[in-house]
Amino acid sequence: MPFIWFMFFIILFSSKVKIYSYFKYLLMLLFLLSLPIFIHLIEIPLNNSLNKFSNKDNISAVIVLTAGSYKDVNNNWHPSSKSIKRAALGDKISKELNIPLIISGGNKSKSMPAESLIVSRLIKNNMIILDTESSNTYESAINLEAILKTINLNKNNNYLLITSNLHNLRSALTFKAQNYNIKTYNYKVLEDIGYYKFIPSAKSFMILNHCLYEYYGIIKYIFLGYINII
Repeated sequence: MPFIWFMFFIILFSSKVKIYSYFKYLLMLLFLLSLPIFIHLIEIPLNNSLNKFSNKDNISAVIVLTAGSYKDVNNNWHPSSKSIKRAALGDKISKELNIPLIISGGNKSKSMPAESLIVSRLIKNNMIILDTESSNTYESAINLEAILKTINLNKNNNYLLITSNLHNLRSALTFKAQNYNIKTYNYKVLEDIGYYKFIPSAKSFMILNHCLYEYYGIIKYIFLGYINII
């Protein structure tokens, strides 16, 4: 949308010569932003800047952050596809390591159930614990301490945090600011470089929007004091 508005004002207020020049540069920039290889480079700092989980780590619990829910025409609530993927991954690791699975996600309004409760209905895990109060990443980090006390754990233990690859950096920095020892799941953003990485794709713009949202979120959390950069 910023590009569209910029082009609109160029048409309104610029001369024909400048319009051609501006449009040429904008087209070049849009072409660059449509390349998957370029978008992957923007993704890398969001995914690869903190401690990564490995099988050698002594993890005490898996923490899953939910990612939304929706209501169908029959007024039944369902977890988003992102929430399902995260919870399924967390459930798998929880069972493999025989450690608790903590799913964190409250509700966005009083008319809907907690996201963690919605997604937990799809999981059969005897070690599952729900945080139904947290409505954002910061609240998940704040409310975690009380949950850990119920299972005799504390901030000195190591925890695996599962969210999306783009949300890895902001969430890990937020939990780290609350003095948690956090490992993030190692999503392999750029596994191989094929020719298709250099072919323009509309999907690149969607991923770019998500990246910009996360970078904005990091800046916002820094100003709010939720993340420490020193």
